[in-house]
Amino acid sequence: MDRTSRLDKLTKEEREELIKRLHSVQNSLCYVCGRVVNLLVHEVDIDHIIALARNGADDESNWGLTHSPCNRSKGARDLRLQRLLYQFKAHVDKYTSVKATGSGGDFTLYEAMKELLTVQQDVGCEIGDGMVGLSWTENGNPVTEAYRLMEERSSPPVHSFVAMLPFECLHHDREINPRSIVDLEPMIEEFYSGYPQLQPSLATLNLSGTSGKAKVLLFDGQHKAAAQLYAGKQRLLVRVFLNDDKNRLKETNYRAHTKLAQVHFPQLINDRVGADLFHEQFDRFTRESDPTKASERSFFQAQKSKSQRSDLRQYFQNYQRYEVLTGKAEAEDNHILDFTETVTARSKRYPLSYDTLQHTFLQHFLFLKPAREPLDESERYRCLERENLVKLMNVFVEEVLAAGRFDLALGIYRLEERISNAPETIPDSHLRAYRMCRKPAMVIWSLELVRAVSLLLNAKLRYKSGGWATERPLWVEIGQDDWQQIRRMVRAVRDHKLWGERVSPDLMQAVASTKQKNWAEILLKGVLPGRQGTLLPALDHNFIFKASTSGS
Repeated sequence: MDRTSRLDKLTKEEREELIKRLHSVQNSLCYVCGRVVNLLVHEVDIDHIIALARNGADDESNWGLTHSPCNRSKGARDLRLQRLLYQFKAHVDKYTSVKATGSGGDFTLYEAMKELLTVQQDVGCEIGDGMVGLSWTENGNPVTEAYRLMEERSSPPVHSFVAMLPFECLHHDREINPRSIVDLEPMIEEFYSGYPQLQPSLATLNLSGTSGKAKVLLFDGQHKAAAQLYAGKQRLLVRVFLNDDKNRLKETNYRAHTKLAQVHFPQLINDRVGADLFHEQFDRFTRESDPTKASERSFFQAQKSKSQRSDLRQYFQNYQRYEVLTGKAEAEDNHILDFTETVTARSKRYPLSYDTLQHTFLQHFLFLKPAREPLDESERYRCLERENLVKLMNVFVEEVLAAGRFDLALGIYRLEERISNAPETIPDSHLRAYRMCRKPAMVIWSLELVRAVSLLLNAKLRYKSGGWATERPLWVEIGQDDWQQIRRMVRAVRDHKLWGERVSPDLMQAVASTKQKNWAEILLKGVLPGRQGTLLPALDHNFIFKASTSGS
């Protein structure tokens, strides 16, 4: 608040009268959060709706009443911006806060538009003489605007135009770009403060002929679009591609966020887009092939160029991972994402990162190479593999994370520090889960777990081929008795002494290590890095395997 404001000069009586008037004008609601202000209970503040620095008036027409915490958390922002950011955060929470129950989801431009736009409409379109004419309804009145059509003489040619379109005429293409926008606050503030982001958002408009109605579908620049929408802008600068091939755009967008590393692209979304690209091409191949003769390997061999084969191998791995994490195995959903951070690289709440899942369960248990077997055989085993891995990951969730074992409200932020300062505040099950899920440790023990599982199933002659135990550990029928033994393996890992350590300074220092080679010494040999003597039982595959044959 500006120190020269008239608010500073009010007497106590004048301030109390002003509070009552604003309370009445605002229908007893806080200007920022929109919740009720009880003057008998709540501490309140008065501040400028539009900052004096942005030419806001220094009078009652530009003053807002808020709960004190709502005002004091805003820093140098004015109340209008703080309200916009509060609204954005409330929408994010609405769609993501129930994640721990398994029913939450992502917050994308699609959800933002659903919350902020009262209507969305298709546009009329006519093309001719190097121009594109668009028409829509605005405030009940018909509107028509024309734009010059640009052509890039590539193969195939690319046609596009640039326009400032009302948000009501735009839609989000979640198929091409389903990326979350939960980290939007800085960009909302940029647009609110008048700093333009110079590159336009990108969209497609597909017509069957030279005229008709169609949707303008945004597929890139969704952060920019959503930020302007929340900042109160009415129109969006957008480059629109006419009748462009969706698969080509999807692949271009994928490459921009992976090979070109243009911006951070959450790995789950990366797998989703890659899976989609693979699924479309592989489905076409399987429809046109004899399933008793064709194979996954022959699908890749049929590609014309080395570059195409390389891209498709990556999409193939995206597909295998994404199917396990988000698909259904018979009637069983995979619950591990309820405890996984899928948006940012770091989390204060979730014990697992998506990167950790990629380098542990998904890398160690999945067969990520094209199979040589005929499609009718390999597809049956691929289904078995997905079902088995979903079951295994759910056993891990049940034994380590769920049923209150890991408390999402307690989270992981500076947990080792909290253990040192107040060890009694962290439950044993929470600490064990946190330490087990740290990537450098989990990479080691999950590899030992897959070796123990393979050892068990191979000893029971479950595999069709002996070599599958090493490369394809879950290409197998697993019976109920087998699952009970595998569950005992997971418990043996969970109950290892190291995860619950909170007394020994040497062990406390060891478990804080971020180096995988240190964890290999600790878990596989039971020794502390650089020290002599065995302090702990080795948590290797032999130890884990033995646990499967004893106890209940």
